[in-house]
Amino acid sequence: MKNVWHYRKIVVDATSISKPISSFLKKSLGSRAFPFHFTQKSKSELGFYLPATVNSSSLKIYRGECSAEYGEFWIELERAKSQHCPNQTMNFYVDPAQGYDDFLTSLALLVKATNQYVPQGAKGNTT
Repeated sequence: MKNVWHYRKIVVDATSISKPISSFLKKSLGSRAFPFHFTQKSKSELGFYLPATVNSSSLKIYRGECSAEYGEFWIELERAKSQHCPNQTMNFYVDPAQGYDDFLTSLALLVKATNQYVPQGAKGNTT
């Protein structure tokens, strides 16, 4: 994975059944792997941060190659719903009767990963 994609940071679901995979990746990849534990509060933070990132024009989604996955991604985004809770948290999801929310959740985690990344400063001489 690290030799093919040359990533800087990844966010890994570390909740429940995914915990062993998250632990393995954290051990293998070190500080480049960021375990994410889904709780009502942490998912709510993702839910508030995602539209803020979209509205600030910080997120760009490139035109796809018309794959089934690209189509499903847009369907999930169109079907996304949010529910605001009395404890000042929110939930975002796709109604299970309408499909899945895997791509929606992955997009939110991607935004979280970019929040964990600090770009390196330029090095070298200035003349």
